Amino acid sequence: MKIGITDQNRLDWLCTTTIHFPPLITTCALFLCCFILSCGSGGGGSGTGGENNAATSYEAPPGTNRELVVRSVRDIGAIGQNPLILQRDAGFSVSFQGKSQWLFGDTLLEFPNSENALMLSNSLSATYDIDAGDGIAGFSEQVDTVGAPPAFFPLTEAEQAFNASHGAEYCRQEDCLAHWHIWPGTMIVDENKGLAYVFYRKVLVEAGPFEFSHVGHSIAVWKDSLQAPERPVFNYVESYPTLFFSEEGEYGFGSAAVAVDDDVYVYGCELAEDSLQKPCHLARVAFADILDKSAWSYYGGDGNWSSDISSSSEIFLGNDMMSVFFSAYLKQFLVIYSEPFGAKAMLRSALRPEGPRSAPMVLFSVEATENAHGWVYDFLAHPEFSEDGGRIVYVSYSRKTDETHSQLQLVAVELGYSQ
Repeated sequence: MKIGITDQNRLDWLCTTTIHFPPLITTCALFLCCFILSCGSGGGGSGTGGENNAATSYEAPPGTNRELVVRSVRDIGAIGQNPLILQRDAGFSVSFQGKSQWLFGDTLLEFPNSENALMLSNSLSATYDIDAGDGIAGFSEQVDTVGAPPAFFPLTEAEQAFNASHGAEYCRQEDCLAHWHIWPGTMIVDENKGLAYVFYRKVLVEAGPFEFSHVGHSIAVWKDSLQAPERPVFNYVESYPTLFFSEEGEYGFGSAAVAVDDDVYVYGCELAEDSLQKPCHLARVAFADILDKSAWSYYGGDGNWSSDISSSSEIFLGNDMMSVFFSAYLKQFLVIYSEPFGAKAMLRSALRPEGPRSAPMVLFSVEATENAHGWVYDFLAHPEFSEDGGRIVYVSYSRKTDETHSQLQLVAVELGYSQ
């Protein structure tokens, strides 16, 4: 028998059970737990792939002296979601094995899943709906033995053991409630192999506001849309065998990716140490060699690529969750991202994946709810739904409706050139 949890009981549960508190979307619930309920001592990064958006040339757009403009913006409304899912953020999407697959970050459930987790750091939903003009419906999830959605990324045995030993009930560690989380990044499909590569970030989350430590980034291999992806062992990062890139000096590759012929261009954007901006770096690798780190090259500016990651240069300011795709209609590569610590969906364009890029322009802005701190951090485009070769693009973002609920909003944007 499934037992629902009231909002009050849900907050109590969050304070006394295995806690999953990635930042931003769950911060308000965390503050409620620790300050209002007084439990405990402290308070509270779409890929593209497939024939619809892969670029095969760099033809200049017609009338390159014309300005890219937003012709219209239409708020379509909330995207339907399983009532068992109360809250989630992000929403990287890709067309894979006959469905539009959406990968989410922080996901709050109505009741704990079979692993006794109420808050997941990632989850997956999929739909056969390919027409977003009237909204996107029909999302479904795989469910576990108690009928609740599981996390998308599997944990390693070592991660599971660490999380179990730090649970509230039996914890004998100094850092009780510390847990390993896997936060999703972009996805990209290799049509030749019939599989998808899913980027992710490994994070140690502890009790307290914004108490989390990023340790690195990596790539999972997703072969069957009905099964969990595989997290290969790379042994590239000391102490973390499944990581591909270290957090130290190797940038946050996996913010976005785009396929061009047989190559993949992967963007990495992370918060700068000395500012609130998020500079982006770019890497390139052949699809066939994507899991071989020695085959990667990094863009150093002025047309220069190098196998030395330390030669990578900042190419523009973006965000750690972005969408990069080729618009056949505009004949340009588009980058859509959130203005850091704002509520504006931003756009940049370029003739090549490495740029140079246009100055940022505002696609649209929204009124962020007070319980979201006044900003939106997860504007993401969904190129598989684009119309007329990219004349109309669809952008989603999460919107909190109260402390334990959120919904995903969908916006249609028509783009063109000035006359």
